Amino acid sequence: MAVVIRWIDRSGLRPWSGLFVGAAAWVLQHQIGSDLVYWDCRLGTPLLTGGLGLVAAGATVLGGLISWRARRARPGEGEPGNRAFAGMVGAATAGIFLLAILFQSLIGFMVPACHA
Repeated sequence: MAVVIRWIDRSGLRPWSGLFVGAAAWVLQHQIGSDLVYWDCRLGTPLLTGGLGLVAAGATVLGGLISWRARRARPGEGEPGNRAFAGMVGAATAGIFLLAILFQSLIGFMVPACHA
C-alpha cells in the first residue's frame, strides 16, 4: 500500500487520491465485512468490524492528506490552477468516505453478531 501511495504522490493523480483511495477503502471495507458475515455470522464481531474500519480509515486519511498537499505547487511546477481545486475536492470526498467508514464500523459495535 505504501508503494501505491508514493506512486500516487508523484503522479498526476495526486489531487484526486482522496477520492479514489477513499472510495476503494470504503468499498473494500464494506465488501470484506459483508462477505465474512454472510459466510459465518459469528465472524461479525466488533474486533473484525473495528479492525476493518481502522485499516480503511487509515488509507482514506492518507489519500486525503495527499490530496490536501497537492493543492500547492511544488518548486518548478508553476501555478496550481485546477490542481488546487481538484486537491480540495479530493480532500473533501476523503472526509465524506471517512464518515461512511466510521458509521459502518460503529454498527458492528451496536448490532450483535447473528442478529442483523
